[in-house]
Amino acid sequence: MVFTELWILIKDVFIYIVKYALPIAALVISCLSYRDSRKANKIRGRLNEVEEKLKNFELEEKEREREEATKACVEARVVKISKGKYKMKVWNSGKATAYNVDFETQPEYENMVFKEKVPFEFLEPGKNFEEHVLVYMGTPRKFNLTTHWVDSQGKPHSKDQILSV
Repeated sequence: MVFTELWILIKDVFIYIVKYALPIAALVISCLSYRDSRKANKIRGRLNEVEEKLKNFELEEKEREREEATKACVEARVVKISKGKYKMKVWNSGKATAYNVDFETQPEYENMVFKEKVPFEFLEPGKNFEEHVLVYMGTPRKFNLTTHWVDSQGKPHSKDQILSV
């Protein structure tokens, strides 16, 4: 008799577990799984945003590099040749050819810099030309200079600089 009572008790416990405990455990596991999947989706969304920003940054960087490769930049500098002799070196520091290169100074300094070679028809990247600079007593030690050039599409450009003697 003890065996049958024990069997009935085990059977009732088993039925109770199957009816109540297993569905509750499944519900708890489902809720935990749902919460974890939401966290994973949020992280995946943030990762996608970061990847998109990185791709946009790389695209902008490549666009800047491509633009720099098609851009000329004409600069100037006064160089001392020997005692009392100076020249102004004008060069293209960009990566494209500059056309119709010219420069201008303030009217009071125009007699300081000779304009023998300008307008220079074209100035290739890394190339330069020189102009004489007249320095005498009372000459200011710095002056403004604006270089002008045209790119291959015909668009005018300029660059303002302060040169020192």
